[in-house]
Amino acid sequence: MRVRVDYEMADAKLRLAGFMVVNQFLATSDSLRRALDLDPEDLLIVLTVALGTVQRLMRSPDPDGLAIAPSWLDIDQIVPVSRRAVARATNLPRETARRRVADLIKRGILTELDGGLRSAQRLVLDPDVRLAIHEMLERLAGTCRLLAKEGVLIE
Repeated sequence: MRVRVDYEMADAKLRLAGFMVVNQFLATSDSLRRALDLDPEDLLIVLTVALGTVQRLMRSPDPDGLAIAPSWLDIDQIVPVSRRAVARATNLPRETARRRVADLIKRGILTELDGGLRSAQRLVLDPDVRLAIHEMLERLAGTCRLLAKEGVLIE
């Protein structure tokens, strides 16, 4: 199944489609914030660090891709994320990012590795995160069903 956007229909229903997508974003953010017990800026930092390696792997020429990886990433596959990269990716002032990262390290959420940062825990192993992912998938499926019903998403 290949789902695509009908941009003509999206433009015709731009307000509705926009509200649905933004609502999806807010619901996703809320699910993760509650699961990880983080405020919005700390969540943004943790996700930036945790997904840095994943984003690199998704851009790699690996024909199998990340989705069917048979096991957890080996430590040598993890590319540490610099504080400067965190500040740039989150659009936080460098000093704010540095201070917040220091607090996240102190709390055991992030750790330093080879001069960079990585998440200190395998987030998807946390039962609350697992439930949040299920919740996010359910909401995403509902949003997609509604956008399909409106003709914005089509097969």
